[in-house]
Amino acid sequence: MAPYRSAREPRAAPAAPEQGLVADMVRQFADPYAFLRELVQNGMDAGARRIAVCVELMPGGVSAISVSDDGCGMTREGIEGPLLTLFISSKEGDEGKIGKYGVGFVSVFALGPIGVEVETWRDGRAWHLRLQPDYSYELEDAGGREGSGTRVTLLQKMDRDGFPAHAARAGAALRRWCRHAECEIELRVVDLDAPAELSAQGGAPDVERIDTPLSVAAAVSVTLTADDLTVIVGPSAGAARLAPGPPGGAEEAAGGPRPGAPTADEPDAGPRFAGFYNRGLTLFETADEVFEGLSGVRFKVMSRRFQHTLSRDNVRRDEAFREALSRVREAVKGPLRRELAARLGPAAAAAAEGRDVKRFIALLEAALTPPTELDRDEIPFPLAHPIQGASARADLGAIVPRGEPLLTAGLKTALSEAVSRSGRPVVLCKHDEIRALLRRCYPKRRVAAVRAEFVLVRGAQSEPGEADTALGGAVGEALARAGREVSRIAFCQILGAHGKRAAILVADEGQEGPWLCSALEVEQRARRWRPTDALHLNVRSGTVAVARRRAAADPIAAGALLARALLVEARGPLDAGDSDRLLDLGQAGAARPARRARS
Repeated sequence: MAPYRSAREPRAAPAAPEQGLVADMVRQFADPYAFLRELVQNGMDAGARRIAVCVELMPGGVSAISVSDDGCGMTREGIEGPLLTLFISSKEGDEGKIGKYGVGFVSVFALGPIGVEVETWRDGRAWHLRLQPDYSYELEDAGGREGSGTRVTLLQKMDRDGFPAHAARAGAALRRWCRHAECEIELRVVDLDAPAELSAQGGAPDVERIDTPLSVAAAVSVTLTADDLTVIVGPSAGAARLAPGPPGGAEEAAGGPRPGAPTADEPDAGPRFAGFYNRGLTLFETADEVFEGLSGVRFKVMSRRFQHTLSRDNVRRDEAFREALSRVREAVKGPLRRELAARLGPAAAAAAEGRDVKRFIALLEAALTPPTELDRDEIPFPLAHPIQGASARADLGAIVPRGEPLLTAGLKTALSEAVSRSGRPVVLCKHDEIRALLRRCYPKRRVAAVRAEFVLVRGAQSEPGEADTALGGAVGEALARAGREVSRIAFCQILGAHGKRAAILVADEGQEGPWLCSALEVEQRARRWRPTDALHLNVRSGTVAVARRRAAADPIAAGALLARALLVEARGPLDAGDSDRLLDLGQAGAARPARRARS
């Protein structure tokens, strides 16, 4: 390093040397913007509570990046010794500080600045340091100044076209290396060379808060702290389902993205993730390396015992590192699984009310995926209607008799309510993912829509009129002629399975409805046509609606045609005998009084 130089001594701007120890150390930084991490780290080591980073474009084609902190500042001895002498660090022997190699400050030259200025003050005295591209420096007494702190500024040649990318890379580096820092970090981007209309606003600065709490993008997570080690871990499964939609899209729940949800520009938004931090500063992050026993989780660990490697691109794999991984595994086996089980019940109940369904799906996927897989009797599903007062139930396989399907419904309907009142749980599946995960939870059970398994019969909305009575009698007469006599004919509404049928047969027990019967039972009775069965005409059917309209003018013909349609619907094409008898009835039966329908 060059000796102390007076600020008054004129010198030409020197070029950066291509060889030498310092040049070699500068080249070790794969990310030239990583100098921001080093300066933030120095500020935190100096006890800073707040650090301000400003990226400016100034008139004349010069950009400045400054990092200011309210730490303890430096004395002249600290500047000329630990700051400027390579491999001599004031942090030597201090376990609470990250830097140990004395090379961090050298990183300010990784961007190839035209100059670096350091202002520092403490104990009523301020100093001003200017560093040149050839690593020589000038140090001058800047007079008296109250308080303490340090500001480091890098100056670069920069045109307007290159400034946005430059500012974006600086912001990305801060978010990558410092987003969990234990002190407040604020980034300001200011264009002082802006057009006149913006210059009146001070260059229209953009301000961003960088520091955020330590968290993982997961459906559920636990945080454990012991001594100086903090562990936060969550399952990988389900995390992607919580990612917010494209900018400007509406979130499912009010209030925007949920805590813990990954976003596209976060470094830890991939399918798996592991991060290691010292006081919130990033030492090492990976979405590729799989640690033993932790392939299905996302985790972050922070400890003041962690140290980065000499290359500053990894964490030392020492005893502190191994102990941290052991703590993560312990957290997964116990606390994380317990927390998942505790969160799943309330989430299922909320999903039954249509709230935060994506959160429930994410938790459910985590509960079905190792290493956070839960037992089936621990996994509840939302119900379309409460069963014994509960809007969500677990262990459905034990509730539903063996051989019977697990029932689902996309919407709450009169049919699903009637089935639920009978004691059969109906899982509310507003999203196809819930149905798919139900099948995954019970791979050996059949899963079926309630509308395909049950029929709900209820009375017509209005009493049958004179034409309806005549039509019912004509249908009964026609069916009797075809050898398909029934005990009575009534008008009804049919919901669920066979809801499009013109009619169904049910055991005649005199009931007026509503009542449930299985779809299989309806199919079997349609094939038998017992005289003791009651025929219920479905007023919601288009065929019955046409017949009712025609019955107002010609009930006999309408009844014969409807009977033909019912027989075709029940057992396929008519044989020649049935067809001839029904045609004869339609043509010549007008002289015969129709039997009155009983309802």
